Amino acid sequence: MKTSAILCAALATTALAQPHFNGNKRRHVHNKHAKRALVTEWVTETAYVTEYYDATSTVWVTPGAESEEPEPSNTKYAQFFEPEKPTVAQPTTTAAPPAPEPKAPPPPPTTPTPTPTPTPEPTPEPVTEEPTEEPAPESPAEGSKSSDSGSSSAPSDSHSGDLTYYDVGLGACGFDDTGKDNSDNIVALSHLLMGTQSNGNPMCGQTITVSANGKEVVCTVRDKCMGCEPEAIDVSKAAFLELFGSLTAGRTEVKWWFN
Repeated sequence: MKTSAILCAALATTALAQPHFNGNKRRHVHNKHAKRALVTEWVTETAYVTEYYDATSTVWVTPGAESEEPEPSNTKYAQFFEPEKPTVAQPTTTAAPPAPEPKAPPPPPTTPTPTPTPTPEPTPEPVTEEPTEEPAPESPAEGSKSSDSGSSSAPSDSHSGDLTYYDVGLGACGFDDTGKDNSDNIVALSHLLMGTQSNGNPMCGQTITVSANGKEVVCTVRDKCMGCEPEAIDVSKAAFLELFGSLTAGRTEVKWWFN
């Protein structure tokens, strides 16, 4: 496009430089007698146009030239020593193993627990108490005697009722028999039989014979049984053991009568 513009400009200048004969004819008509010399002037105009073209250039670099460029002071940047960083990271890994050390404390609580378990030893104590009662019948009770059922027969005025045993103490007759459970043959008659009188009751101090299990035992009236039926009696452990040999019977029916 720029070259075509230059050509058009050159043609335009040549056209302007040519003489206009039509005008001259008119002039010659009016000035027939004036002769003038024709002078032709050529004007040459030069136009300079600057054009830019995209061009690429290839630069050949030899291996020797590359080695020369890194020679400047840029090599000083190698002062950063990166290998030192991994050395700092290593101690962090070594610090981790001491964490499992607190595993040792859990075992101590296990040792104290089994020791208190063997405490249930006091259980055999009640067993020892029972055999101590057995030798009691050997000592004869004061004012009492025992015999087999074959030695005597029950009188016509005998009574029949339940027999139980109890822990003797201060009785309704005013006698303090504390501690005589396994030594004396003591009996408490029903309050329905003895009546309301306690101290000085005519039945206090009397003896009765109790017959059961093929045996007989003589007991002294020294108390009143407030929960017994009229024919029921309550005796000390010594009398009960003399008849049955143990306290397992608990309640059993017997015959008894006043001596």
